Amino acid sequence: MIGYDKRSVYDNIVLDLPFREGTRTITKDVAKPHHPLTMNDPGGGSFAWDNMLLSGCPYLEFVTIGGGATDGVYLDSPAADTGDLNFTTEDYSVGGWINWDSTWGLSEMIIDRGGVDLDGWDLYLNISGGRNTLSQRHHHTPGRSECYSEGWTPGIWWFFSMSRTGILTPHYRNGVPLVMDYGGLTMLDPDTCNRDLVIGTRYTKDANWYIGMMSRLRVWARALSMWEWKLLFEMERHLFGV
Repeated sequence: MIGYDKRSVYDNIVLDLPFREGTRTITKDVAKPHHPLTMNDPGGGSFAWDNMLLSGCPYLEFVTIGGGATDGVYLDSPAADTGDLNFTTEDYSVGGWINWDSTWGLSEMIIDRGGVDLDGWDLYLNISGGRNTLSQRHHHTPGRSECYSEGWTPGIWWFFSMSRTGILTPHYRNGVPLVMDYGGLTMLDPDTCNRDLVIGTRYTKDANWYIGMMSRLRVWARALSMWEWKLLFEMERHLFGV
C-alpha cells in the first residue's frame, strides 16, 4: 500500500486538514509541517463536527449567526508557525471540499494569510449578484491583484482548487478548469507577509465569516496540474456523493 507522502500528488504539500477529530478545540494538520491550528469562537457562532454523509466522511461545519464582529467562528495558526505559506514569487496551490451557505449575503473567507491591500494572499466566496464567485487576491502595498471564477452555487458539495503559476491563477471545479476573469490585469506577486493563517474569516478575525461545511482543505508549495486536480476529485468524489 502506498504511504501518504509517497503519492506524487502529495509532493510539497504543506497543509492538510481532514477534520477527523469529531470533538475538542484543535484540529490536526496531517501534512509534514504539522501546523498547530486552534478553533476559535469569539461569541455567538459555533463549530459542529459531523459525518452525516452516506460515506461517513468527516467534515467541520462553521455555524454563523450574522455578520457582526463576534457572530462567526474560525481557525488560526500563528504567523511564526506558517512561514511556509508566505507565498510571494513562488507557485502554490489551494484546494478542498466546500458546501457553503450564503444566508447573510456577505463575502465569506475560505483561507487568508494576508492583509487587505498590504501583503499576502486570500480566497473567498460571494454571491456577487447571483454569479456565485470564488475570488483570489494577491495583496501588495498599495493595492491588490484579484481574479475570480463563477458558478459556485451554495448548498452543494464542490471540490474547489486553484494553482498559481506566475501571473496566472487558474481555478478548477470538480477537476474541470474554469473561465477566469482577471479584470483585464494580471496577478502580481503578493508582498511578503508576517500574519497568522486564518480559515473562515478575514485577517482581522472579526468579519467575512465562512458559513457552511468544509472538508480536507489543503495547500501545496507548488502548482498542481489540471490532471492532478482531476485525480484528487475522482479519488474523493464518492465520499461526498458527487
